[in-house]
Amino acid sequence: MSTQVEIKVYPNKLDDSLYESCTGLVGQTVNSWLKANVPAYAELEQPLFSVNINNRHVLPCEWDTCTFKHNDNIKFIVESKDPATIAYAVIAVIAIGVAIYATNQIPDNYNSTVPDGSSIYDVNTQGNKPRLMGVIPEIAGRHLIFPDYLTMPRREYINNEQWLYLMLCVGKGEYEVLDDEVFIGNTPVTGKPNDVDYQIFGPGEDVTVHEAHRNVYTSSEVGSTAGSTGIELKGRVTNTGGLNGRYIWSFEGNKLVVHREDFEPEVGTIRYKTTPPFSVGETLKIEGSLSGQNDGYFELLNASTSGSEVNKVDGQNQDDPSWSSFVTELNSNANVLVEGGGGDGQFNGPFFACPAGEKTQKIWVDFTLPQGLGELDDEGDFLSRSVTVRIEYRDEGAQEWSFVEETYSNSTNDQLGRTLPIELPTKIRPEVRIKRVTAANDDTRIKDEIYWTSLKAELDSATSYEDMTTIAVKIRGTNALAGSAENKFNLIGTRILPVYENGAWSEPRPTTDIAPFFTHVIKSSGHSDSKIGLDEINTLHPVWHNRGDEFNAVFDSGSTMFEVLKRVLAVGFAEPTIDYGRIIPVRDQQRSVFQHMYQPDNYIGLLERTITLIDDDEHDGVEVEYFSPITWKSETILCLLPGDLGVNPEKIRAFGITNRDKAYQFGMRKRRARRYRRTSFTFKTEMDALNSRYLDYCALADDIPGYEQTGRVEYIVGRSVYVDAILKWQSGQSHILALRKPDGTLSGPYTATIGSSSNEVIIDSDIDFAPVFDGSIEPPLYMFGITNKWCNAVLIRDIKPSSVDKVNVTAELYDDRVYLDDNSLAPT
Repeated sequence: MSTQVEIKVYPNKLDDSLYESCTGLVGQTVNSWLKANVPAYAELEQPLFSVNINNRHVLPCEWDTCTFKHNDNIKFIVESKDPATIAYAVIAVIAIGVAIYATNQIPDNYNSTVPDGSSIYDVNTQGNKPRLMGVIPEIAGRHLIFPDYLTMPRREYINNEQWLYLMLCVGKGEYEVLDDEVFIGNTPVTGKPNDVDYQIFGPGEDVTVHEAHRNVYTSSEVGSTAGSTGIELKGRVTNTGGLNGRYIWSFEGNKLVVHREDFEPEVGTIRYKTTPPFSVGETLKIEGSLSGQNDGYFELLNASTSGSEVNKVDGQNQDDPSWSSFVTELNSNANVLVEGGGGDGQFNGPFFACPAGEKTQKIWVDFTLPQGLGELDDEGDFLSRSVTVRIEYRDEGAQEWSFVEETYSNSTNDQLGRTLPIELPTKIRPEVRIKRVTAANDDTRIKDEIYWTSLKAELDSATSYEDMTTIAVKIRGTNALAGSAENKFNLIGTRILPVYENGAWSEPRPTTDIAPFFTHVIKSSGHSDSKIGLDEINTLHPVWHNRGDEFNAVFDSGSTMFEVLKRVLAVGFAEPTIDYGRIIPVRDQQRSVFQHMYQPDNYIGLLERTITLIDDDEHDGVEVEYFSPITWKSETILCLLPGDLGVNPEKIRAFGITNRDKAYQFGMRKRRARRYRRTSFTFKTEMDALNSRYLDYCALADDIPGYEQTGRVEYIVGRSVYVDAILKWQSGQSHILALRKPDGTLSGPYTATIGSSSNEVIIDSDIDFAPVFDGSIEPPLYMFGITNKWCNAVLIRDIKPSSVDKVNVTAELYDDRVYLDDNSLAPT
């Protein structure tokens, strides 16, 4: 009985007519067969293929125990793992590896690298602003930040000083902010400890410890903008006739008791007297009584020092039969009806304190007295004076009003401001009206004008903010700060991230390095460590760090993960690629060790070469725009090669670079690549090219006569290599021989000398692999030529499978001159 079983490998699960037949042994497990027959096989969290035996899907956890049996119908099916990538793989005895490449160009256009609507990179729009339904800013490295409003700014008077409260979002994640790097406009707040109080909260911390956390809505009807005069509260004017005074009414049954209160500045005392202020038969209009229960028109029937009898009438002096007596309200203000000879001023409002659909249990009303409060006597001294206002409120749709009365007293001609907080019994949508109770006066020596400047209501307030750093700010409204405090609060923050180095993650720390933010972008998109090229990060992180390459930028508008990764890596001369389902960084850097060999024996068709000639109209330099870490504004630097005039430079922006030398290096790399990378190659292979990755450094054979010779190795004895052709040696030249290993990588190159036969080459060291000549696999291929013409050194730029057995490859001629300014300092 045969011990072999057939294994069918399907490269395309949508076409079951295409498969490759392989052989396994009865009793072998899935994993043991893969390890024995597929050199590039690795156990992955998400395998690149599925296994089906007898129409049953075999889970990866069963691969170590599931064995092949006689007559089993065994299928290995390649699965696509990324809908944005062409997934292609073939599992077979000769399968070496799989590379998946997505073409990426380093962004070099300002409009495509700077997010639309950025508040950082456009100096005309720098400032704090709300980001309704927008993207939470993501900051990389160290950068200037104008935090966004989490709640709208609000102002409040405390001890006659106006304070501004701001609750701001620094950005997503955690940041280090130094005290001397917090500013209002260009002014550091460290020099104003009595004027600015701020507190930074990390992600998830309780923000209620700072008063600025409150989410306060400011009514636009009253005058919410900074500097608004507000609504003047006008009282009825009393002509004092030389003496300052007022009338105060109280009720006793149907009697109106009137007291006259006079103030004599010379004496400095207040005296009272009872007097009827009106004549019998006169009609009084009373308004603004407590809860409005005594409002209306009243006719004076008789007057005496003990009280005046009145009768309630309508507007046409007709008796009101429903009225019997005044309603006495038993509280501290029960007997006070109005102040002043002519009654109260008019109500202003009502205005709703919060938007429709919202409710509040706390409101604030702000008042200003722009001329101060007091009275000037004959000696020029300011005497004390008081003014009383009445605040009434009710729920939306309610009939009855509740009220608060507030009296302010002072003796100053300095501007005054007051904020009155009012706690409501329950949550309502209040409408508020206010009037001045104290009568106004036409005496120019009296300063008591009062304005209602703001109506605010507290809405539901967040107690913490997950996944973002916030800052609560309280700013005194001094002249030095008032003009820019509300929308020019800014700071310099450094992102705190873990760093993958020496094969492990470090504790989070402030960092400006490229690698930490690169890995953060991938992990924050929901991917695990298994999807990140951590080995490549471990290799490139010290290269970037030691060179001083940094990525300092602000992302404050939408983008894709891959576009962000391209911007992050561009400052380190690298690009992201996808390999075996992992996102890895690949750096364009100087090379000396070839990775793979391609020559006519593994081409399909001919090698095509394209050379771009220098055009008279092309750019003669590169102008790089970068962000200065001193001014935090854009600056430019011109990057020129010898012979460049710089009259028509290519304009690019070094997004993420905040260092002049690094901007120069970035621009010179771009300029040198434009000048010296002008030759490209295209060719096709079978499966061979899938061994290579993006930007691999490879040896490519030319088909131009007089250059290298290529072919197959027939056999090797020690250091003698016998090839399938007669080699052409050039007198006086040193020669090179390179061999292709079974996995497609290049062995050598070796220094070659002529052997005793026409097809023998003697190399200077032992080969580093075991060649196979039994026909089970392809024999080693070779390339032979003089030292400077034995191959074309190329960088792989594009690998695209075109069918199940063809791969299109684009390569670019390598030139060391591209890298000569990678460490240059910018010219002064």
